[in-house]
Amino acid sequence: MNDNAALDLVMRNLAVRTLARLNNVPGASELDQGLAAMYWLRQMIRIDYCKDSPDAAVRSLLRYLPLSLAVREAIRMRALAEYTQLQTPVLDVGCGDGLFWEVVTKQYLENKEPMLEGLLGIDISKHELKLASVRLAEKGCELRAIDIASGVAVHGLGELQGKFRTVIANCSLEHIPNLDIALTNIRSFLKQGEGDFFLFVPAPDWTDSFFVKRLLAKFSNRLAGMYGGFFDGFFQHHHLYPAYVWKHLLEGNGFKDIEIRGVGSKTANHLFELWLPPAFISFIFKAVLKRYPSALNSVKMKYIQKFSDFIPQIRDGATTTSDLTDPHIIEYFIHCRS
Repeated sequence: MNDNAALDLVMRNLAVRTLARLNNVPGASELDQGLAAMYWLRQMIRIDYCKDSPDAAVRSLLRYLPLSLAVREAIRMRALAEYTQLQTPVLDVGCGDGLFWEVVTKQYLENKEPMLEGLLGIDISKHELKLASVRLAEKGCELRAIDIASGVAVHGLGELQGKFRTVIANCSLEHIPNLDIALTNIRSFLKQGEGDFFLFVPAPDWTDSFFVKRLLAKFSNRLAGMYGGFFDGFFQHHHLYPAYVWKHLLEGNGFKDIEIRGVGSKTANHLFELWLPPAFISFIFKAVLKRYPSALNSVKMKYIQKFSDFIPQIRDGATTTSDLTDPHIIEYFIHCRS
């Protein structure tokens, strides 16, 4: 029995016991068992596609993203895949164009299963939400233009309080100047005592993974710092904190059971840096034409195959570590509860 089948069996049995307890009966019929399991499974969104089919997931990302961004998105998906399924309702803070959810739940499309019912994606960019609507609206996802750092009276945020069992912020919070307001809103949106919050944020010294920065540091720390600072400015990183600061911020906003892991690997970081120049051209292209160029798709596919250890690293989960002193960490993956 594989891991997914074992998990489904555990969930099925749990659903049956729950149904029996609620109905105050000693057991449940086979029909009740099936109905309870179906109800329970409808409360979940599977997110393990990148773990089960890493090559296909990476290829799907490369069709739309610059190679640098595809590499980063793949290692985030793999970190999240360790949780296999997310409890709905789910709130995605900064959902962007919806590609993350299209790829991370690709097995639904392949198996013709229900997809993203119970997922609400929010973003401040109406154009990105239009793209997300094309990808996700027919799959059951709801999309809204909402600023997570607004007061609860703005944009109808009050109606979201206590609604969600899961909130995800995939590299979005570091771009928000008013971080405390955002964290306060997120905690208020989670069901108290049973909500999970997952976030990805950049490590403060993530640019130390760049070969060029390390080379510059041999001649001048100031030049190396300016080089690294350029990227933080370009990507508009307002919050670059070590892990213990993120833990303090989350605890200060009422979150508990905080777990922090590092994301990155030597191969993934090397790929990201090598393809940054064409990625910058792609950013400019998207700023003008509202989409990434597709001219290099075949080149990207062939190039990434030359790094034969990257896909196995994704499959084996080697791009995520609990050792926060690992020099290859470029992001933190944080899980906590409300």
